[in-house]
Amino acid sequence: MNKTNRDSAPKAGSIIKRAEEELKIGAKILEWEIGDIWGHVGARLPDNKGIAVRMFRRPEEGTKDWLVHFDFSLNKLAGVGAIPRESAIYTEIFKARPEVNAAVHAHAPMCVALSLADVPVSCVHMQSDRFGRGVPIYPRPIYIVDDAEGADLARTLGRSLAVIIKGHGIVTVGATIDEACINAFYMERAAKIMAMAKLFGFSAVPDEFIDNLGASKKKLFSRQPRKMGHSAEWSYYADKIKKGERWTRGWT
Repeated sequence: MNKTNRDSAPKAGSIIKRAEEELKIGAKILEWEIGDIWGHVGARLPDNKGIAVRMFRRPEEGTKDWLVHFDFSLNKLAGVGAIPRESAIYTEIFKARPEVNAAVHAHAPMCVALSLADVPVSCVHMQSDRFGRGVPIYPRPIYIVDDAEGADLARTLGRSLAVIIKGHGIVTVGATIDEACINAFYMERAAKIMAMAKLFGFSAVPDEFIDNLGASKKKLFSRQPRKMGHSAEWSYYADKIKKGERWTRGWT
């Protein structure tokens, strides 16, 4: 092994170890926040050599966490548990979106409820501005079990940061595990706010609302910009998990 390979191997190993720790944190945040044991969160491995996926739950046959590595041909590389049946969500989205390094799939109930009414989750408050005028809805109520279905889902996702599979669940993406997980976190919270607001006559926010919010946010963050290793939300809930604490599920 030449010097370059010797230098890169420990670096890749440390990146993978850090990613595995973040997958564990992200899975715990979303399992509690969304109330779903069947979801999972995945990350691209260094040099695009494969994908690591952490299930929210543990395998029935053991006590070790369900964390598996596999390549883009669905060959298992390492880890505990079987490759997720819906692994095509990750392989096809990562192929279509080179800038995406992490993705979440979960069965967020209020997002699913809105999808049945063909109502996309959109910007309705400060933390949901990321969803703009609405995330796309994949119209087929199916599991994503093969490459063709994964590629079809990736096309519906397009350049968005999230997609809802009608009657099934959500997929969110991000450049980091933090980003993908917090997008899922706020997507379900935004859906709950939208559903409650509809009881009082809400239909949709006007374009002016979104434009004003975007401009205000840009102004806010132009003042004393902060460089943070993780989002404030991630750090806050990761600390609660470390302490063994819970929080009020699903609301700000």
